Amino acid sequence: MDSAPPESTPGLPRHWQVTIAVAALFALASKLLLALNTYGTNDVYAWERFARWSGLFGSGLYSIDPAFNHPPSMIHVLRGMTWLASITGVAFPFWLRLPAILADTASLWVVSRILAARLHEPTVRWGLLLLAISPTLILISGFHGNTDPVVIFFLLLAVWFTNQHDRDWAAGAAFGAAMCIKVLPLAVLPILFFYRPGLRRRAIFLGAAGLVMLACWSPYLFRDPLPIFHQVIGYQSIYGHWGLTWLVCHIASFPDSWHDAFQHYGAYAVLGIITAAAFLINRRDARPTLYTQTGAAFFFFLAAANGFGVQYLAWLVPWTVGLAFIPVAFFTAASGVFLYLVYNWWSGGFPWFLADSNYVGDYAGHLDYSLTICWVSVVVLAFAAWRRSDPSLPSRRTLLAFTVTAILTLGYPAWQQVRRTDARRYEPAVDHAALNSIRASERASLSDAYFKLGRFADAVVAARTGVALDPSLLDPWNSLTRACLQLGRLDEARNAVENALRLAPEDATANGNFAELQSRR
Repeated sequence: MDSAPPESTPGLPRHWQVTIAVAALFALASKLLLALNTYGTNDVYAWERFARWSGLFGSGLYSIDPAFNHPPSMIHVLRGMTWLASITGVAFPFWLRLPAILADTASLWVVSRILAARLHEPTVRWGLLLLAISPTLILISGFHGNTDPVVIFFLLLAVWFTNQHDRDWAAGAAFGAAMCIKVLPLAVLPILFFYRPGLRRRAIFLGAAGLVMLACWSPYLFRDPLPIFHQVIGYQSIYGHWGLTWLVCHIASFPDSWHDAFQHYGAYAVLGIITAAAFLINRRDARPTLYTQTGAAFFFFLAAANGFGVQYLAWLVPWTVGLAFIPVAFFTAASGVFLYLVYNWWSGGFPWFLADSNYVGDYAGHLDYSLTICWVSVVVLAFAAWRRSDPSLPSRRTLLAFTVTAILTLGYPAWQQVRRTDARRYEPAVDHAALNSIRASERASLSDAYFKLGRFADAVVAARTGVALDPSLLDPWNSLTRACLQLGRLDEARNAVENALRLAPEDATANGNFAELQSRR
């Protein structure tokens, strides 16, 4: 079991402390600068929509927006972020990313405490340095805009509390807090459960987790339990963009029924393997530490995943400390290069502001080489976690060979990709204009949601806002026409439908609205 080091165990020498602290401060500053000066990926404007709509509809958001697959506790968090944006004048995308940025720094400290007894090992020292400076976390926490690093921080807390005099209630509370961000912790619940001996300790752990979830998921859990369960627990990520799913989609030829089965049941099979392994491993006297087991489960889970989002790579970084140096360095380099290329592609080249995959398209097909290298690095991590780690560093000759290989296989192809294929294709100002169109489209969708609820006056207001944001967009004009027709505002409806037909004379919705207007006149 990982525990605090005895007095005789040497800690980090002063120069290592300074080096890791400087690296962590550099990473923190880089993330804050990215968060303050960029918008991020399309996940950010999805979260903006969730924040606005949850304030309007509460738990009804689960029935209105099928894309909202987060625990209802996040509605409370989104309201807090919206309030901070309103009182500070700092935009919502910064507040969305700030928790992940702070969680990375806190995770570094927690990992150093979990592995305090091993700080004399070279692989642990170098692992902490790579964690502090991780390009993967800089890009995901500082730019992407999602909550995955916060989940991992709470899981690390659960591991640390378990090691601190068996504080099962605190570990359970930390696990429950992680479940309030995403339901990802279910992937490692079997390990945290079976690691504890005896029903009493397991019951305390689960009870504390359940109480935290019950408190934070309320009151929404009691208002709409079925839609919440369906969308939060039943969420499936993007298929065919990673690892095994990419292989079966692009290399092998399988019937559609095989793909459907893999997409719907692959995650359950992986969870079953993790559960069986956790049960068997924790029955042995000589078992790996909880930190090691949890990390290995995440490595295996992502290596065999049937769905993927690039931000999932943040799940792995804090669990790499203490593994053999070469696999960790390989993953650090491969994941950093892959993420940089993905975000650069979605951003239309450097400098970055908005990385919109919905507009630019999938990276699969465009970045298959770096995708494959990154996935292989995760497989190597899983293998390294399964083997007993060597605490010594490789020889200088091995390190030199690895460096040369990394430059040839990762660095040079990435440079060519950025310089030739993915150079900046349009002015950065286009990104800012695109945000107006995105927000105008969101207001049109909000107008349609109000329309379905019979709230026609609210539908008009939302559509008018969309038209003001981007009068060249068709959907807000169509939404405005439809809502005005329901309220009998025929003059405004006529103006709206004329603008819609001017933009798209052949559009079926606009022509249908025009026919209804004519019939009412």
